[in-house]
Amino acid sequence: MFDMEEENNNLRLPSGFRDIFPVESGERNEIKKIIDHEFRSWGYGEVKTPVMEYTENISIGVGRDWKNKLINFIDMDGSLISLRADMTIPIARLAGMRVREDQLPARFCYFSDVFRQAGSQAGNKRVYSQAGLEFLGSKKRLDADSEVLMILIRILRALGLDGFRIGQGHIGFISGLFDWLRLDGGGREELKNYIVNKDFVKIENFLSRTDSGKAKIFMGLMQPENDIKKISGIVSDIGEESVSSVFDYLKNLYLMLEEQDYGKYLLFDFSIIRDFDYYTGLLFEVYSEGMTGIIGSGGRYDGLIKKFGTDMPATGFALDIDILHGALGGNNLAGGKKIMLSCPEGPDNGAGLIGLADKIRGLDIDVEILFDDVKNSRELALNKNCRFLAEASAGLTNIKVIDLGSGNSSLKSIDLFLKGLEKWKKN
Repeated sequence: MFDMEEENNNLRLPSGFRDIFPVESGERNEIKKIIDHEFRSWGYGEVKTPVMEYTENISIGVGRDWKNKLINFIDMDGSLISLRADMTIPIARLAGMRVREDQLPARFCYFSDVFRQAGSQAGNKRVYSQAGLEFLGSKKRLDADSEVLMILIRILRALGLDGFRIGQGHIGFISGLFDWLRLDGGGREELKNYIVNKDFVKIENFLSRTDSGKAKIFMGLMQPENDIKKISGIVSDIGEESVSSVFDYLKNLYLMLEEQDYGKYLLFDFSIIRDFDYYTGLLFEVYSEGMTGIIGSGGRYDGLIKKFGTDMPATGFALDIDILHGALGGNNLAGGKKIMLSCPEGPDNGAGLIGLADKIRGLDIDVEILFDDVKNSRELALNKNCRFLAEASAGLTNIKVIDLGSGNSSLKSIDLFLKGLEKWKKN
């Protein structure tokens, strides 16, 4: 749809950015509508933050490597400012500066674009459309983490996404394993980087230089697993208190979700380490069949907001609308009901068509009027995601209705046409 026959090489977008046409935009808006409904039903209110902030603020908690991924500018006063690279840090800044302790707990949600530098390789994007939430200030960490995961699961179910799984890990679990391996600071940082990049060959090579027995156990824990008893046995054999306590937390979280019949969506995946430095506890990622990208991710970041002011625990997640849209494949995302209305035999019936279109809109049905005489109005209506093509007679007394789904057509009076639309809308 809307493809150019010949690309104009003199007109191009900056690398990593793209245009979005109406049908895809409509589908993405339907996704956001479903997500927004779930957010609001749990009491989350939308917040908006500036697209740019001082680089020193955005750099808090992003990690050394991430500073190279910020898109930076010089402000009029010479200050260094950056496009936001995620939404958690701006919301943490907002909460630290603006939210009082007597306003806690607070539940915020957002629909925003974030921006990151990318390599020169074709296809690397620099703008990410996200929907997410942040649950701030609740000291009942297990309950708060459970709520966040429940909302995430209900959103994915409401969207009709099949075959998704949520891998859950924990910063403390990996840290405990590092203690068990007796790694120094440099070794921890090196191994962490390998885990972040999922470079299992380098992980295994690194561990082979320490203890071969522990290396085998560690590599086994890097594979996703849904058998709690199996992991419990491994954790028991490790015998590291910090590892055991973290696993108990994750196990209790799993049992809380299992009470809602959501345990089937969960995997234990201890290879999850986010490349933002602000995470302090639970980590999770959403995977889906046929998709190489991560649909969403999140976790707990209890120490971040204190850097901006008020100290408060926090947990949340972000969904990638681009990847989520790809996973859904556009199925059942057409949104509302839409008709293309024309009058091919009456070129001077513009005012009459507008009046008829308003009657249809009164039934809460979208109408696009085709004033022009085009070669293939049926194909145009299909491209514009219409369900029916309605061609009125010159006097606007009768109307030919073409069902673009089945290909069937019928001739009706205007009154019968409107009554039929009313019944269609209800169904």
